[in-house]
Formats: sequence, C-alpha cells, structure tokens
Amino acid sequence: MTVYSHPNRLKAILAGGETAVGFSCALGSAQIAEEFAMAGFDFIYIDQQHGLTSQETLIEMLRAVARSETTPLVRVAANDPALIGTALDAGAEGVIVPMINNADEARRAAQACRYHPRGIRSWGPIRARYGLGPDPQTVNQEVLCLVMIETREGLMNLEEILDTPGVDGVYIGPADLGVSLGGQPHSFEQSSDPLQIEAIDRIRQACAKRGRIVGLSGDPEHLAAQGFNMITAALDFAMIRKAISEVRRPATVAAGR
Repeated sequence: MTVYSHPNRLKAILAGGETAVGFSCALGSAQIAEEFAMAGFDFIYIDQQHGLTSQETLIEMLRAVARSETTPLVRVAANDPALIGTALDAGAEGVIVPMINNADEARRAAQACRYHPRGIRSWGPIRARYGLGPDPQTVNQEVLCLVMIETREGLMNLEEILDTPGVDGVYIGPADLGVSLGGQPHSFEQSSDPLQIEAIDRIRQACAKRGRIVGLSGDPEHLAAQGFNMITAALDFAMIRKAISEVRRPATVAAGR
C-alpha cells in the first residue's frame, strides 16, 4: 500500500527563518478550506474551540486541504489528549492548544501530540498516514504543537511554558489575554491597552530569545515587521462580514423600504 508521507512544510518554513501566512476557518466549510488552501498560503487552522466545525466536517475540511501544499492545523476545543489525538488522526499536521497556564499543562499538550517515548499519543492514524505518515519517529519530529498564552497565569509562567520539551511555540490569544489582564477583548492591532500590548510584546521577545514560533492574527506586513513569524491574515467569517459591509444598497432601494 502506498503511503503519502511528507515533511511538515509549515515547520520547515518557520525553521528556515521565514514568515508563514495563513487563514483561520471557523465556519466548518470544506469549500472555504479548499479555497484558502488552493490559494497557496502556508497554513490554515481549523477552529474547533470557537468555530462551528464538528468531527464530521473536520475530516471533510482536511480532505479538501490534502491535495494542496498548505499545512492543516486544528485549534482543538481544550487541552485534552483525546481531542488532540482525534484531530491529528484525522489528518492535521499540528494543533493549537488553548488556555495553557503552566508548564504541566504545556507538557500534557506536547505529549498528547507524540508517540512513545516522547509522548502518550495512542496509535490509530486512519487518515494521518496520508499526511505526516505512519512512522512514529517521523511524526514525533514533524508534528507541530503550538500552545496559546492568553491568561494572566499563562503570562506569569511564560518562560517555563516555552522551555517545556515538545512545545514548538506560542499562538497568542490577544482577546482573552486582554480580558484576563482587566481590559477589553481587542485585537493586538486595535488595542490601546498598555498592559495588553506590553504582554504581547513580552511573549514575542521570549519566543524570539528561545527560537520558538510566535503566532498572531493581523496584517501580515505589519506583524512581520514587528517580529511575528506565523501570521493569520484573516478569519473566514470576518472576511464575509467585511465583504457584506462593503456592499451598499442603492439609495432608491433603501428609500423604498
């Protein structure tokens, strides 16, 4: 039986010092995932924490991405080995794990991504064999584990989280971080909250010092210039809402209502 294994392209891009740009899929649409992937961007992340993606639609979205060069990631709903393993078995090549507060939680996430002896992931790669492949050692090397720093506690324990073996980097959650610090759930680029801005910059600097990935949503050119190396350019629902807001009804139609 032919096995279509390949290195994690996103991981190679980031290891080479390049900036990776991608999109977020929250609406649970395989068509949207395919459009993003075939556009040639570096990654998409499918959101199962705040998005509308069920397990059934997740598999169809991963199938839609599989024929492209785009790396599929999944933001799982929680730091749960079962959820992480399920996403990876379905064909994701990495996960984004939310609400990581300390080194123990970071270790659980990293180990859930990897097989023995580096982790606790259970063997069952029904679809994953067509992505990173069926060899445990290869998968352990290529899979991406990104943890989210988005709480005051996580920020306090930042260094020990980053030093946890198997953690490849951080994907920052600015909205939750802003709320946790006593502010508002603004994006980084919209924020004027000095505590939130300082916290995000601290995370960026700590990642750079350790050679870790640091991801954030926003304008790729602006964020790349500030040192972020994994950038989510847009979210599917936000793109749709923006397009809708830019469509103006003719004044005669509006007046007749």
